[in-house]
Amino acid sequence: MGLPRYIGTMNSRFFSIITGFVVFVIFAVLPLAAISLDIDYLDGTLEYRDGRNTWLELGIGDSVPENRTIRLSGRGFAELSAGDKKITLTQDGLYESADLIGTEPEKAGFRKVLGSKFSSLFNRSENGQNTAAVVRGAEAESDDFISWEDDSADYLADGMGLFDEGDYAGAKDLFEEGSLWETGAVQRECTFRLGLSEQVLGDPRTARKTLTSISPESDDPFLGEYMITMATLYIESMDYQNANDVLSMFLDTSPSGDAAQAAWLLSAYSLEGQGDSAGRRRSLQKAIDLGPDTEIGRAAAEMLN
Repeated sequence: MGLPRYIGTMNSRFFSIITGFVVFVIFAVLPLAAISLDIDYLDGTLEYRDGRNTWLELGIGDSVPENRTIRLSGRGFAELSAGDKKITLTQDGLYESADLIGTEPEKAGFRKVLGSKFSSLFNRSENGQNTAAVVRGAEAESDDFISWEDDSADYLADGMGLFDEGDYAGAKDLFEEGSLWETGAVQRECTFRLGLSEQVLGDPRTARKTLTSISPESDDPFLGEYMITMATLYIESMDYQNANDVLSMFLDTSPSGDAAQAAWLLSAYSLEGQGDSAGRRRSLQKAIDLGPDTEIGRAAAEMLN
């Protein structure tokens, strides 16, 4: 082979290698670049660092620029989303946006996996208020409106009916009444449903305060839903120890069914957050054993492998 032909062949090979490398880099970067960190709710002040000593303020609806340090202050509370992943910041401080998004942002989060079984726990109203609630509000402001306690009212059942219909504001009103007037397990469940309604209506800070005020008992019928809700909130706040405590308390009651399988999956997330790889694997296997063909079981198997 002549020298010119050899050089031409080498140039062609070199070009192919460089082209392949560039394509690889592009496809390696694209999944991360496609995921933005969006601000869904904010109390206090949230800023990102732009340069060495410059901080620019962010608001609800904004997206955090890629790979930035963010600062929450003013006794802040922020709800962020990165695709299906939800992140809640409950403490003032500095955070790295890349750490919050994680290394696998395109991977379905546990909210999506659990949503088909516990959809009422993960709803979010788009409007925050609906027509039925507006009508009741207008009636309540009338001079002729008189409020009194109705001994025949079933706040829990009626509130759950409105919640299922999408009348979250109406449900919230009934659950709030029930939390004041009912007693025992019914009162505790009304308070729990009140917290869910506040979350759905876009007030996660108040919802968390309501939910953490409850001390459910082992025979409360809503115990499984409550524990899953609290574990979810703690994990999304990176408070893995509290999440693990809540889940351990629930799993010690030897639960069964969907709630138990969901709890074992969440246990794997909380243990992973604490760096306990062996415990994570054990929890995933428990979730699989309770139903390998369910959505939760398949998700656990994928994580285990």
